[in-house]
Amino acid sequence: MSHHIQRAPSRPTRAHRADAEPLIVRHIAHEVSRQHGDATALCRGLGFSPADLERVDFRVSYAQTGRVIVRAQQLLGDPHLGLRLGTSFSLVSWGLCLVGMMASPTAREALDFALDFLPSTERFLRLQRDDAEGQLAATAEPMHDDDAEVSRFLVEHAFAALTRACRFVVGPWYGPKRVEFRADAPADPRGHEEAFGCPVLFGYRVDRLVFDPIDQPVATADALVARLCRHQLEQRAGAGAPSELEAVIVRALRADLRSPPTMAAIATSINVSERTLRRRLVDADLSYAGLLDQERMRRALGLLGASEAPMARVAAEAGFSDARSLRRAIKRWTGQTPSALRRHGD
Repeated sequence: MSHHIQRAPSRPTRAHRADAEPLIVRHIAHEVSRQHGDATALCRGLGFSPADLERVDFRVSYAQTGRVIVRAQQLLGDPHLGLRLGTSFSLVSWGLCLVGMMASPTAREALDFALDFLPSTERFLRLQRDDAEGQLAATAEPMHDDDAEVSRFLVEHAFAALTRACRFVVGPWYGPKRVEFRADAPADPRGHEEAFGCPVLFGYRVDRLVFDPIDQPVATADALVARLCRHQLEQRAGAGAPSELEAVIVRALRADLRSPPTMAAIATSINVSERTLRRRLVDADLSYAGLLDQERMRRALGLLGASEAPMARVAAEAGFSDARSLRRAIKRWTGQTPSALRRHGD
C-alpha cells in the first residue's frame, strides 16, 4: 500500500490548510524522541521542526499530520500507535474542552461537549452523537478519507482519548460498553480490549463508541462555566481561525506573560488609538482581560500537565504574583486543586 501524500498545489486545498492545533503531532514527536532521542527526521521536509511544536501559536495541516503519522508508525513499528497514544495523552492539553466537559451537568452532556470541540482531531474527524436503538453512541467519520492508515490512527486515537477523558470527568468506572471499528481486526485484539475495557468489534459499517444511556451527574458540574466554555469555543470554531485583532493581542501576550503589554502599547503597535482598540474588542465580543486570563490558563495548565515544576515557578511563568494566586485561578478554571490535576493526569 502506498503512503504517498501529494505535495500541496499552488492554491492550498483544505487538506493543506494549516489550521489545526498540533496536539497529535506534538505527542507523536515526544514519543519518537523518547524512544529514539530525536524527532528531527519525523518533521524533515514538512516545513517545521520539533521546536515549532512547542510554540503556542503554531498550527499544522491534515497533510502534514498524515505524513507524520505514517512516518511514526513505520519508525516505531506500531500499526496501532494512535490507540496507544490516545490512552496516554495529557488531559490538560484539551484546555477549554476539558473544562467544559468537567462543568457539564451529566455524562451525556460531557460527551456532547467533547464531540463538539475535541481539540486533537477537530479538523480531521467529523464526530457526532448517535442515539439509535436506545443507545448513547459517538460516531467518527474522517474528513479526508484518502489514506486508510491515517484514518485508522485518527479514529483509534480519538476513541481512546474520549474514553480516557470521560473516565476522568465522570469516574474511573465509566466507559464504553462496546466499540465498533470499520477496519479489519488486528492479529491480536487484546490491546484494543485493554484500552477500552469492553468488547471491541471490527469490520463494521461505521466507527462507533457505544455507552449505556445513563444520565450520570458530573461531580464538578457548573452550568455557567459550561456555557462560557462553549461560547468561547464556538466563537473560535465559527471564525475558523482567530481574527487578526485577536491574533495580534494573543501574540503580544504570549511573548511575555510575566509582564504583559498594556492596551496602549498594543494599540500603538497596530497604529490605532487605545480607544479605537477597546471599541474593536467590544465589537468582536472580546476583552483584553478575558484574552489574558485565557493565555494564563493555557500556560499554567500546560506546565502543570507537562512537568513537575514547583508551583512558584509555574505561577511566575504564567504571570501570577505568587503560587497562592495561581491556586485560586486553577480552582476557578477547573474546580480542582493543582495537586488533583497532576494526580489525575498521571
